[in-house]
Amino acid sequence: MKNYKNYIFDFYGTLVDIRTDEHKWEVWNQLTQLYNAFGCSYRPRQLKKVFHRFVKEAEETLAQTVDTHHVEVDLEAIFIRLLTAAPHKIQSENTPNDLVTFGQLVATMFRLLSREKLEAYANTLTTLQTLKEEKARLFILSNAQRAFTQPEIEATGCASLMEKIYISSDVQMKKPEPAFLDLVMEENGLLPEETVMVGNDLTTDIAIAHERGIDAVLLNTFFYPQEEIDTYRNKGWHFTVIKDISELLYRNQ
Repeated sequence: MKNYKNYIFDFYGTLVDIRTDEHKWEVWNQLTQLYNAFGCSYRPRQLKKVFHRFVKEAEETLAQTVDTHHVEVDLEAIFIRLLTAAPHKIQSENTPNDLVTFGQLVATMFRLLSREKLEAYANTLTTLQTLKEEKARLFILSNAQRAFTQPEIEATGCASLMEKIYISSDVQMKKPEPAFLDLVMEENGLLPEETVMVGNDLTTDIAIAHERGIDAVLLNTFFYPQEEIDTYRNKGWHFTVIKDISELLYRNQ
């Protein structure tokens, strides 16, 4: 493995193992009770349906106003809209004093209710610590929601090892949009020949590195079969495949 000065990591499936189920009835039942406490009149199935409709509408609107193909909406705004634009409301004196805080708290509650597992992979923290001790610059580039992901980066011990964290909901675009990677490279003065993208998804992490001509490492936690890996390589994509993040430390002498 080449010794790089800069490492840009995907988060989910690369540094940590996570399992969520956003379709569980309990998630939408609990959220329904919360919204109804603030004067809405939702049922769980209805709330879920309206949520997905609002997300789709927001994505379509955003796609028409920005010059990117892969857009990311901020779900905090969706949770606020579920309150302010509820199809049916009842008169209530109970209203949030601060809608921004309300959106953040509901987003956090949604994540906590739907999350079933979150833990750093066995060798994540020791590998990151070793790279940092070797004076490498470490970054996260994640397709995610800030309200969900920042607490999870901190809870798993990864935040303190990163120089900077980039999350798609902050910038309204996501991998494999090349401009998302450009943002990291330009803001931090990273040279392509000194930088590697490490991720577990061929269609986002490896794709964005390929688009910008930087080295890429596929941490194969998705268990891509060799035939699929070969298909991408036959298209001219160049990337290394590893099974454990600690292999980043196995350097060519």
